[in-house]
Amino acid sequence: MNIYEAIFNRRSVRKYVMEPLDAEILEKIRKMIENTSSLDGASRVEFDIYENLNKKNQVKGLLKSEAPYYLIVYCEDTPSAYRSAGYIAEQAVLYMTTKEIGTCYLGSAKVGPKEKNGLKQFLVIAFGRAEGTLYRDMEEAHRLPLSSLCTYKDEPGEYLKKILKAARMAPSSMNTQPWRFIVYADRLYVFAKKEALPQPKMFTTMRQFDMGIMLCHIMLAAEEFWMNIETVTEEQYAKKNYKNGEYICTIIFHS
Repeated sequence: MNIYEAIFNRRSVRKYVMEPLDAEILEKIRKMIENTSSLDGASRVEFDIYENLNKKNQVKGLLKSEAPYYLIVYCEDTPSAYRSAGYIAEQAVLYMTTKEIGTCYLGSAKVGPKEKNGLKQFLVIAFGRAEGTLYRDMEEAHRLPLSSLCTYKDEPGEYLKKILKAARMAPSSMNTQPWRFIVYADRLYVFAKKEALPQPKMFTTMRQFDMGIMLCHIMLAAEEFWMNIETVTEEQYAKKNYKNGEYICTIIFHS
């Protein structure tokens, strides 16, 4: 299984075998994260692997899972940093999936140091060998149909359809699936769906993190099909206040 295929087969793992992973694979995970660029190349995002094999480093929060390891996410308090954090974290999660390592996003959980190099802890990802099933069939995932996520202005080509299918499979906090797309033959206009009522800050920051996860899926799918993409922010859309959505970016596909 490669990292693109993992998009469709990964499942969240809640129960783990409390056994150590090989030092070599832990080092590969660290190196993979270090070599992954942020979305904008400027946002500060850092990660740390926290060991819990002795079960003494208890994770705190409403949604928690005891695991042998946690990947702690630290980032700046900006929308672009939260998106970059999701973008990098999902690549790490999918990489671990290809190595038969289970993972689970713990959005409201905290464990270990609260800060790292001036950045506050934002999110924790449990990981380790799964106790039980690691993979699932794509059909088991509860996701909105593309007809609910996309407004089609042109008929997309075959590869763009596959990229949208990969975007659709992105996990999100409480399975909110906030992404919405306006689809042209050579580009996507990406929006984050707004809730009708004002939301606490944790919900709005998690929405940005989720958008980063989804953008990671688009990038990985485009790479799989050898498509060149360019991500831009168009000021005429960024300055507008949309009632039902927030403009995130425009993704242009070059042949």
